[in-house]
Amino acid sequence: MTTIYFYAPKELLKKLKLQELENNFQWEQIAEARRFASGNFTSWILTTYLQVKKSELSCQFIDYIPEKGILIADRDTLGNKYPYLGKTMLICPKGDREFHPSAHLHVVHNPLQFKDQQNKLWNPYYIPHWPQPGLKPREERRGSTVKSVAFIGSRSNLTKEFKSDQWLSALKELDCEWIPIFSQSNWSYYSKIDVIVAVRSFDGRIYPNKPASKLVNAWKAGVPAILTPESAFIDLRKSELDFLIVNSIEEAINAVAKLKNSPELYTSIINNGLKRAQEFSIENITKSWLDFFKSHVFPEYANWIKASEASRILFFIKRYSKLKINRMKKRVFRVPDI
Repeated sequence: MTTIYFYAPKELLKKLKLQELENNFQWEQIAEARRFASGNFTSWILTTYLQVKKSELSCQFIDYIPEKGILIADRDTLGNKYPYLGKTMLICPKGDREFHPSAHLHVVHNPLQFKDQQNKLWNPYYIPHWPQPGLKPREERRGSTVKSVAFIGSRSNLTKEFKSDQWLSALKELDCEWIPIFSQSNWSYYSKIDVIVAVRSFDGRIYPNKPASKLVNAWKAGVPAILTPESAFIDLRKSELDFLIVNSIEEAINAVAKLKNSPELYTSIINNGLKRAQEFSIENITKSWLDFFKSHVFPEYANWIKASEASRILFFIKRYSKLKINRMKKRVFRVPDI
């Protein structure tokens, strides 16, 4: 059976205490690992390894690049070095970073990057994000109360309008409290949150690099979400109960008021979200990864090792050139981060 090699630097492997994790793996331990490893590594590499290893597939963590085989490494760990890897077929879960020229396959967490024909050279494959480890759902006893309105995430991912007097004054008039939660150590706590607001900007950008994590986490936590129409959110939307769409600070204020004044709507959104969340269970994401390896990676690797050295080098040169061109366009045309 072909072994799937998962890459981590030697120092990181020592800190992980992998043997202990494998022998007594608890989902919450992923959150603990984030103290000394990047979010992309823990989300895409460590979690995937621990879940896939439970199956019949052969998996192994290594701290070097093998001469040949299937190797998976996240974009943060790979960094900005782009070696040609010969008969080693690299899979790169890219998160919200750039594609990596050394990788033959990429795992993306936004379906738009999989569907976009401009990304065909990078061989993207869509797999949803793993569930948030240690997530504490909203307390059921809060009922349809709308008091605490929160943002969970990095400061850089919250648009400036939610720091304005207009927003704060409007919430005060609605007898609501604004709770921006920027500390990553508190991102799992939804127990006393009544509404999630997640808006990176009101400028119409669709953020094809970003996942739908904020929406899926809200579903799992039993908290209604107010969101802009980012591509990842829209791709998942099946009904108006999935989340409330806003395109301005005024619409966001009206959305909070709507939830506060419509207990039946509020409850319906929660119940719908809890049903939708089942689509993104640990079991379903594990199945997606196993299907990826069995139905896509292994056949692709069989073709990869049969290909000529010249064709593999040419493919690498094309990807490397594409990266450089994309970076040049971004500098010249001052394209904002997406």
